[in-house]
Amino acid sequence: MVVLSSTALGLGHAAAQKGPGFDLPLDCNGDAPCLVQNLLDMDTGPGQRDPFCNRATFNNHKGTDIRLRNIADMQRWGNILAMADGVVKATRSNMNDRLWLTDADKHHFKDRECGNGLFIDHGKINGAGFTTQLCHMARNSISVRTGDSVKRGQRIGRMGLSGATQFPHIHVSVRKDGKVIDPVTGRLPGAICGSANRAKSLFSTEALDILQRSRFRHFVEDGFAGQTVNGKQVLQGGYQQPKTNRPLVYFAKFINLKKGDFIRLSITGPKGLYARSQTKPLTRRKSTFTAYVGKKRPPKSGIYQGQVDLVRNGKVFSSHKSKLENL
Repeated sequence: MVVLSSTALGLGHAAAQKGPGFDLPLDCNGDAPCLVQNLLDMDTGPGQRDPFCNRATFNNHKGTDIRLRNIADMQRWGNILAMADGVVKATRSNMNDRLWLTDADKHHFKDRECGNGLFIDHGKINGAGFTTQLCHMARNSISVRTGDSVKRGQRIGRMGLSGATQFPHIHVSVRKDGKVIDPVTGRLPGAICGSANRAKSLFSTEALDILQRSRFRHFVEDGFAGQTVNGKQVLQGGYQQPKTNRPLVYFAKFINLKKGDFIRLSITGPKGLYARSQTKPLTRRKSTFTAYVGKKRPPKSGIYQGQVDLVRNGKVFSSHKSKLENL
């Protein structure tokens, strides 16, 4: 999960920016667990580099991906909002919602990777023209038409699974005078990565504060299941719930892990340690990673606690605990 603290983002606390002051396209100020999966690729060649010299991006990624944890979250908190006042210039809403799970799925969105979405012209702001493009919305969910005026924060549709999407998210491409620009730092692709001036950001102060409370901390979610699980099942909620006549498994999901990271998991119960496991250090970066620990032997009734630690450079980078009551 991305928690962008001012230190992690490299954003100073200068005076508020004079740009468009975009709001987020999701209501992340409420209960919605918004996560930032990918940022703009600032490397104009075959490599990949996000605006802060990390690799939370992929080659030629032209936007910012703000995701929810899973499909249940999308169904609950998936309203898409206009980021600023503007005029709708184009929409598409007829593509089916389906996850991109295999290479064979590519033909479903060939030349239409954005899926369902819209393009909004926000006009001139301090002499520069700004537009936003929002992608991966739900089929037939867009509530505005080409030529309509929209207001900041107006509900304009729902998050979906259309186009080239492997998880529920809204892809935002911001353009300044027709050129893609990173909305977090206000930098164009090819610019030097690293720390940035908060005043240059294209987001509003409130939106930046929300992103700062959501810095890349990598942890997405955890839980208990009555079977071994994989990332697809966690995303879709397709796993058995724990019971005393089933195995007990504790799982955790992460994003944007680095080479060398590893995960430690454990379950403790009424009689102490129930299960413990540790993954091997990653041999390469992982955009998503799911790990679990458990036993085939059904557990006794009682209270169980799961703990997961992300270990980086020999130290616990983050830790999380969850409790299973009254099994």
